[in-house]
Amino acid sequence: MADITRMGVVGAGQMGAGIAQLAAVNGVDVWLYDLDSEALTKAQKSISNNIQRLLTKGQISQATSVDAVKRLRCSSRLEDLHSVDIVVEAIVESEQVKKSLFANLDKIVKSSAILASNTSSISITRLASATSRPSQVCFTWLLINYRLNDGI
Repeated sequence: MADITRMGVVGAGQMGAGIAQLAAVNGVDVWLYDLDSEALTKAQKSISNNIQRLLTKGQISQATSVDAVKRLRCSSRLEDLHSVDIVVEAIVESEQVKKSLFANLDKIVKSSAILASNTSSISITRLASATSRPSQVCFTWLLINYRLNDGI
């Protein structure tokens, strides 16, 4: 299996921003996508503030802080996720909306990309059925360390 170096996160709410921050701090290039440009601006500001807090508390180095901020890109164009290795969705808990997203992502991202859902109640099999890559669709429940991420 290839290393994951580029990640797409769909949904710039609290969970999506937390996932994007965690990935960027750990050396992954991140595209954070949301249709709402205000949500993207808010998420980017929140992530930058949280990274600064981690630096101030000595939980990450200056180099990691600078690198993490550079690794984060925001977009309201789903097509910008075309080269990612994995997409994690953190959107509204609606099967119809998630299936539509996965069908669109299936056409946009490279064929080797993994599509991951942060769902808490929807069958992953049903979500995978919206794609041509059901074996590359999975759950991902990221338990974000609240101590390190200051409440994200």
